Amino acid sequence: MASEQNFTILGEGHSTMRPSLFNGTNYSYWRTRMKLFIQANDYKVWRIITTRSSIPIKRVEGVVILKEENE
Repeated sequence: MASEQNFTILGEGHSTMRPSLFNGTNYSYWRTRMKLFIQANDYKVWRIITTRSSIPIKRVEGVVILKEENE
């Protein structure tokens, strides 16, 4: 009974351990909550999402290698 009542009060996804559930409405609110959830859990993941659409590579002496993060 208590867990059912908590689910009703909190709703789906109102937890610090799991992401917010998108129910098809109010996308702007959900988007902001997801952004904050990802940043709070692992900011490196957020940086990958926002800065890397592909794997950064470079050529060194004709060989293709991955770039370091500071490059």
